[in-house]
Amino acid sequence: MILIFLMSFTGFAQEQSFVFASKKSRADLLIKLKDSIINHQAEAYLKFDKPVNWNSYAWATSFLIDNSQQNFSVLKKALSNYKQLSKYDLKKIFESVFACFPKDFVLEMTDIAENENENASIFATSIHYLVQNKKEVKQLLNTKFTDYDNAVIQALRNELKPEYKSISISDLIELIQYNSTKKTKFLYSVQHKNRDLPGKVFVQDENGILLKENGKVVLVDQLARSATNLPMYITNGNTPTGLFKIESLAKSENVFIGPTLSFVTFLPFECEASVFYNNEKKDFLLEDYMQFFPKKLQSNLSIQQTFWAGKAGRGEIHFHGTTIDQEIYKKQIFYGQTPSMGCLCTKEIWDKNGNLLQSDQQKIVNMWQKTKTEKGYAYVLELNESDWKMFEKNINTLL
Repeated sequence: MILIFLMSFTGFAQEQSFVFASKKSRADLLIKLKDSIINHQAEAYLKFDKPVNWNSYAWATSFLIDNSQQNFSVLKKALSNYKQLSKYDLKKIFESVFACFPKDFVLEMTDIAENENENASIFATSIHYLVQNKKEVKQLLNTKFTDYDNAVIQALRNELKPEYKSISISDLIELIQYNSTKKTKFLYSVQHKNRDLPGKVFVQDENGILLKENGKVVLVDQLARSATNLPMYITNGNTPTGLFKIESLAKSENVFIGPTLSFVTFLPFECEASVFYNNEKKDFLLEDYMQFFPKKLQSNLSIQQTFWAGKAGRGEIHFHGTTIDQEIYKKQIFYGQTPSMGCLCTKEIWDKNGNLLQSDQQKIVNMWQKTKTEKGYAYVLELNESDWKMFEKNINTLL
């Protein structure tokens, strides 16, 4: 994961520039990624069959969304010989495949899905790739990995059922009203099913009121797309939908995130049940988790993904800013935003010397800090595409 240790920070103003966000540091990073990691390893692998450090190679190619012919050739060779790879290395290769070539390796992924009998994560990821390319997987699902106790397989099967769907605007309104008397703060991250499209964040305070400026609910853009674009129950995949516990606000020591406060969050199973639920619960039970949603929403399987992702071992999915250069992604739909490795990321603009000029992350932090308590909950929800215009245009009058 990109996100690691955290401390404190307030406001936009910086006494010193943040060097990693400067023009020179960004240029140096690109040279390192392209020359020292990608080109060097690709050439050695393709010409001389030398082993690749798939951890660094996958991270670099995913970060840049490198869809070059060179990367295609590397991945084609690796997938053609996947039985010679460790399970760990194959998972890393999947990161680059999903990030850079989401439609180009259907035959290879079919072979892997048909032959994988040991690793649920590899099977689920290959099945997901086939599904996103509209390939039939029913027979494979009926005959392989039928153990419903496996969290990854449960999450995979859930997302393929009719009960897994985006929520409606009426569902969102009902959830906001459901929480209005809880005396707890809530952050709502409303996303598109297509994670290439940025979503919107807003905050509900302890009194059940949506926070506003100049009489309008404050909506802040946020990207919930991982650089890998892997499924949300896989490590480094897209941000899972469902419930997160917000434990604190803190400053990251990770240079890709920068100094603006981040929301330190927990998935179910990432912390003690008593911490997540803020009571004396000792175990994570799905029925307890479901109590954070009104009855009508409880039948929608999409709200369970954080539960299963957490049980599968995902963690450190935080809400943060970014020092990454937006220009890397100028050919992407989400241009202006930058993806992370599974967290939720908001736009920040830096000048050539590394001084912060604009921070959408700080806008969210400012809303959250209008009251003293740092703890609360966050929902990540995918909204019906047909309801998006109504949501953005009429949120001030819908409640």
